[in-house]
Amino acid sequence: MEHIQVLIAGGGIAGLSAAIWCQRLGLSCLLIEKTDRLGGQLHHIYNEITDFPPLVYDQGAAIIKELSAHPFIQQQHIRLNEAILSIDRETKQVITSKSVYRVDFLLIATGVSWNEITALSDCSSVLTPWFSTTAQAHTIAGQDIAVIGGGDRALESAANLSFHARQVYLLVRSSRWRARPEWQKKITDLPNVHVLWETQVSDYQEEEARTILTLTSTRAGNPQTIVVDWILPRIGVHGNTAGLEGLDTFGDDYLQTDSYQRAHSPWIYAVGDVSNGAAYASLSLAVGQAMKAVKHISLQIQNNRSMSL
Repeated sequence: MEHIQVLIAGGGIAGLSAAIWCQRLGLSCLLIEKTDRLGGQLHHIYNEITDFPPLVYDQGAAIIKELSAHPFIQQQHIRLNEAILSIDRETKQVITSKSVYRVDFLLIATGVSWNEITALSDCSSVLTPWFSTTAQAHTIAGQDIAVIGGGDRALESAANLSFHARQVYLLVRSSRWRARPEWQKKITDLPNVHVLWETQVSDYQEEEARTILTLTSTRAGNPQTIVVDWILPRIGVHGNTAGLEGLDTFGDDYLQTDSYQRAHSPWIYAVGDVSNGAAYASLSLAVGQAMKAVKHISLQIQNNRSMSL
């Protein structure tokens, strides 16, 4: 069984930042990433990034390029296509899809995944969660689109698509927006965006390259069906906590942490989106949390050494 001082799960900006700080503080670490590449959600950011100082990046790929060139990252032990299956909190064993590790500390930076609509699970007209309404909207020009959701991302998507699509149907489950006022204002001024309040998709039927959506609504006057070419769910995200059963969570499977980023056990930490929730998802916050968690790990190791002398 391989012994690891700090096992980092997740190769997004939070996990990579943690690896950099392990190198900075002289800790030995191994980073595992369940996909075949590093970068996490950065791969799916196609718009300009203005809130990650000091630079302005044209998209997430630009940050990945700089991170990949970081000398501390190039010196790290990184294993791709490896995911956590379970953890044993008594023995500090972490079982993955490829190995079993005995760890001193586990740092979870597994990020989030998009929520899915069960009724549309097999529908071929559903666009992928990482479909970019800024970079790819032209590919569905002149067609009818159903955007599902009432938050910032749903309204932003509907607004972006309205300049290319023929009609945009915005299906909102509740009777009010979750989005910020500036997005609400943009939507109300767009003539080809039709908001269907208190409406959910209950079924679908594909017919002649188009999709008939069966709708369930408590709002009088809403249609029972609409016909669209494409469907874009924007109904939020949940924490990637598969294999981490037993740890305290809140909201949509986000890991509960203390002020030092510890998750339930003194040797388990969580940083980044998996511990922040959608409202506080931030590149800057993820980087800061990575530093704080690794620094706290380092101080614990130093204290343990001092006590053993």
